Amino acid sequence: MKKQVFDNYEAFYNMVLSTTIMSNAPSLEYEEDAKKIIEFIGGAYELNEKFVDYCRDVILDDLSRLGRTIDQLAVYSERAYGDCYTQDDALFDIKGDVLATLQRIGGKEDYNINEGWFDYSHYKTYQAQVRFKKIEITAASGNLIATRQVGILKALGIGCKKDYARAIWRLTQCAYWGDVTAMKYLAYIYKTTNDDENHKLWWEIGQLSEEFLRAGITVIPDSHKDTYSENAQAIYVYISSIAQDVVHALNKTNIDFSFIEAITSPTLDYHQKIFYINNYSYMGWKEVTNSSAKPKRTIGF
Repeated sequence: MKKQVFDNYEAFYNMVLSTTIMSNAPSLEYEEDAKKIIEFIGGAYELNEKFVDYCRDVILDDLSRLGRTIDQLAVYSERAYGDCYTQDDALFDIKGDVLATLQRIGGKEDYNINEGWFDYSHYKTYQAQVRFKKIEITAASGNLIATRQVGILKALGIGCKKDYARAIWRLTQCAYWGDVTAMKYLAYIYKTTNDDENHKLWWEIGQLSEEFLRAGITVIPDSHKDTYSENAQAIYVYISSIAQDVVHALNKTNIDFSFIEAITSPTLDYHQKIFYINNYSYMGWKEVTNSSAKPKRTIGF
């Protein structure tokens, strides 16, 4: 089973990430919610039930011993030079990477996060509603991990009222910013809500992005154009262009929600959307989403 973990590294990492962001202090309520999150991610990655159960046991039992960043340092310090690096070591390293990633979120000034929200040097008690609110506020800054997490929590109703429409919109914002994981989550939500058309669409976009987006390819090769639907290919063009011309070129790692709202607006045609993507820095797209740019009538009292 451990070999399967590394064969499905991305899914397992996201399970650890999405459960750890909720708490690092096990409780009955936390474990019940963590199981739902792990099963959601397992379903999105189309993993078999037996393996998902194994992941749940490893995360909630074995890896729970590594709850703080100082625990991570203690584990590293215990490794004697020259010893064989085992799969158990690698599992703990995944948890350690997650702890460090979450701690970095809290360390960035532009997120405007209260001290301690993502400080994993100590244990955090679990209150689902409180945790959701803190993650939601963090997501408002455009942080991709927090925004994706809001999508999961809204889909499952953890710490908030279940709201598929809100979950889909949050995950769509992540997807247009090039987050392949969010694409898988979107496809899974559409599958569970029996929306076969959108399930197929986002499954295709996810496949395209896994193969080409991560390789930095914006134009789909002719040899693959008959494999995917025209709609999936059209959306991929927007996603890949944003990834190249905005995210990477301008180092805009935080999601620009207003920009995504403009690019997904039905009022713009293909050429207008590509123009705005290629000329992101000029902010012309704000005319679509900023109500003060072209007011319909005089504002007065």
